[in-house]
Amino acid sequence: MKKDNDTLTFSSKPIKFCIYLLVFLCGLFSVFRIFDSTSLDFGFPYGHFHFPADRQIPFFREGEREFGEIDVFGFRKGSLKTNANCNYLLLGDSQTFGSGIFWKDTFPEILNRETDCNWINISVPGSTLENEFSMYKEVSSHLEFSHVYLFVYGNDIYETGDTPDFLHFVNHKKWYIHFLSFLFPEHTRLYLKKTYFESIQNRMDIELERVSKLPYQAPNIKEKKKEVAEFLPIKTLFQISPTYLSSALDTKTFAKINYDRWKKILFELNHEIRKQGKQLTLVYIPLEVEFDKSRYEVYGDIGFVMNPHWLESDSELIQDLTQLSKENQIPLIDLRRFIRYRTDLLQNGDIHLNETATRLIADILKQKQ
Repeated sequence: MKKDNDTLTFSSKPIKFCIYLLVFLCGLFSVFRIFDSTSLDFGFPYGHFHFPADRQIPFFREGEREFGEIDVFGFRKGSLKTNANCNYLLLGDSQTFGSGIFWKDTFPEILNRETDCNWINISVPGSTLENEFSMYKEVSSHLEFSHVYLFVYGNDIYETGDTPDFLHFVNHKKWYIHFLSFLFPEHTRLYLKKTYFESIQNRMDIELERVSKLPYQAPNIKEKKKEVAEFLPIKTLFQISPTYLSSALDTKTFAKINYDRWKKILFELNHEIRKQGKQLTLVYIPLEVEFDKSRYEVYGDIGFVMNPHWLESDSELIQDLTQLSKENQIPLIDLRRFIRYRTDLLQNGDIHLNETATRLIADILKQKQ
């Protein structure tokens, strides 16, 4: 009988060890996750990308080419005055940069011509709020300005998230990066985002070098005007990211995690701006499904799941931005109020604003400055 008890005691030791080990590992995992969820970020910079510095590169409007001068920081040079009465810094993405239209027709350049102020546009197509904050930290001490305008485009929350291109980049990382991501998801993500932005910089440099060497043939303007919009960029977007609209606009539900990430970065940027004795104003550029009924129907026909509230009332994103503005005393200019139900503000078959829209935005900003 004693022998049986000894055998039973001996056989239970490995079981107890496994249980203790499991409890220890679960506790350790919990500690890692709690640490990861804190505001600590190990000092990781967000990182950004820019145009190749100190050179001329080609830009295009429906195939028509113009060259732009790039400054020492990698931003396209604006028409700035030497004795301006006021200086404003503009942060944004391709909508603020003016993709697809001539430089003179972008709203920052219109404002530079028609006001006594300098509107310093350091926007780069494809930028996210992480990039814009990183840009600001790099150039703010080198530029003279008193006010910052942050242009929030309707897809910024989506871009802050894990886009298909970012996930493709992550999937090619070494196994130990994925293991660290399991233990410290948010902090590993910060590291991966920075290296991802560095990879975009490399790709941008290579692509711009390639395009600058291509022979140029001016487009047939008459044929261009006859072209019927096929919305290929939007169709491609649906293929790679069918939840694009919900990931951008449903910030209380589907996109809440990414909105919280975006809001954290905004607070960091606002803190940096106020620390320097400057002011921040938000300008909301809505997605086309929030103001253009014809584009709303196009998205629906392509296959996106649509929400009538986006067009007819308020998206969750604009509700959150309005609340954030009031609670933190950050002025908000909501451009939807001025462009709702307009169907003449977008480039043909594309998501970007046209010259009519940039003229309108320039006039609005002149009134609000």
